[in-house]
Amino acid sequence: MRRESIKRFIAYFLKYKILLLITFFGMLIASITSAIIPYLIKNVIDTLISTKDFGNVKKFLILVLVAVISNILFKLIQIYVGNYAGQRIMQDIRRDLFYTVARFKIESFSREPSGKIITRITNDVENMNDLLNAGLVSLFADLLFIALAVGFLIYINPKLGLIVLSPLPVAVIFSLYLGNLVEKIYEKVRDALTKMNIHMQEVLTGIHVVQIFNMEKSAIEKFRGYAKDFRDNFYKSQVTNVVLRQTVNISSYLSIFLLVFVGGIFTIKGNGTIGTIISFSSYLSYLYGPLGDLSDKFSILQNAVSSMVKIDEFLKENELEENLEDGERFEVEGKVTLNNVYFAYESANDVLKGINIEVEKGESVAIVGFTGAGKTTIANLIFGFYDPISGVVSIDDHDLKFACKGHFRKYLGMVLQNVFIFRGTVLDNITLGDDYSIESVENVCKMLGIYDYIKRLPKGLYTELSTEGKNISMGERQLISFARALIHNPRILILDEATSSIDSRTEELIEKGTKILMKGRTSIIIAHRLSTIRNVNRIYVLNKGRIVEEGTHEQLLEKKGLYYEFYKSQYK
Repeated sequence: MRRESIKRFIAYFLKYKILLLITFFGMLIASITSAIIPYLIKNVIDTLISTKDFGNVKKFLILVLVAVISNILFKLIQIYVGNYAGQRIMQDIRRDLFYTVARFKIESFSREPSGKIITRITNDVENMNDLLNAGLVSLFADLLFIALAVGFLIYINPKLGLIVLSPLPVAVIFSLYLGNLVEKIYEKVRDALTKMNIHMQEVLTGIHVVQIFNMEKSAIEKFRGYAKDFRDNFYKSQVTNVVLRQTVNISSYLSIFLLVFVGGIFTIKGNGTIGTIISFSSYLSYLYGPLGDLSDKFSILQNAVSSMVKIDEFLKENELEENLEDGERFEVEGKVTLNNVYFAYESANDVLKGINIEVEKGESVAIVGFTGAGKTTIANLIFGFYDPISGVVSIDDHDLKFACKGHFRKYLGMVLQNVFIFRGTVLDNITLGDDYSIESVENVCKMLGIYDYIKRLPKGLYTELSTEGKNISMGERQLISFARALIHNPRILILDEATSSIDSRTEELIEKGTKILMKGRTSIIIAHRLSTIRNVNRIYVLNKGRIVEEGTHEQLLEKKGLYYEFYKSQYK
């Protein structure tokens, strides 16, 4: 599983392989020059003490200067190119991931918590960014540093080198063991963080419900539990990290003690030099410094791999919409047909059972029924959000299962019961980013009879709206959704409980506009409020997933069936 998950993201890294090779080359030269500098300084000191030959000292000092400048230059190349490549890679991953998520089947968003989706796109992708900038390159640099330091220690004085390196194996063993333990604890920390994100997103989105039903205490208690879980595991990880670092520090102190004690004896007996001791102290810092960071680097590496697996599993668990860009393309005229359609959501009984509906081009029909009868499900099938279990949903006799969804949806419009408002101006929310002139937007508002209504907003069409339109009323949101539908000029219009959230005064205001909106278009109205559907060509009465009655308003009243009962209940 991990190998497959890693393969998915390797392609992103290979796309910038030249930049990555430059980064690793810069890291290689910077590491080598860093390792050479203590050796050159040793020669400077030993030459100065033993021979007082300032000519040779000058040569070594020039080499030290060259090494320092080379180290700075190639370190800058490593950091600059590495960060540039990393950000390009992360940009590609974020873009493709968001593009993929936006193409998920609609049921994915009812199954997956929003907080989890956001965590995958942000936190998990950022973990991969850490892999490149703070993990992979630094890990190779640290391992190279350690190898070079050990090599120079043995090369300069093999016997002294082996003695001062004797504590190293213990430090390495503890680093590997405790590093693995830290990673397991970090996994629990990440899970707790994900749960906190999901809970916060749910509470903040539904804050009105939380406050209305006095759920603050239970919400806080639940959050406190997640926060405590996060705190406890984070504390464990920090304690384990401290133990790891102190183990490395103790080994480092032992090596320094052996260097001073044994190195001093070697120097007195002529088996070593002052320059050797000074260079050894530098190499020990090169050795134990990176060793203390290795657990962090391995943690970043494992963290990134874990995020790759989570993103990969997340993408595999959620299917993409079929035929979003492929499939049959046809000129949409406006005929809508449901032929013997059966449908059920996951782990649910049949929602629709043998539905037969036919709406000719330019006709208006209504679908009424109790809550849960399947009215909105029919709208979702017409938009191709779901495919029926059996039967055919078609537009102009073209089966939508094989049609290009991205193509035919351009000819469909919908006014929803719960209008979603994006952060931006009223104008942005009407045009939805399409290039319409101000005049055309104003004309649409005038046609609907809502131009004066919008002019009364603080800045008219340029009034800034908050996410979900919290700073305007439900009725105003609904008016914006009507203008949004009309300006896109759909050939098939679905009004899903479109006036259920509007007060009687606002409903009266847009009643004429609704007639304009429906004029010349195939219109399907899903409504509880029967006053909005008296003049449609045909009404379908839905009950428990089946059409139980069909006819005009007057015909259905004469039957004195379920529709008649609806009518009586609304107009006692």
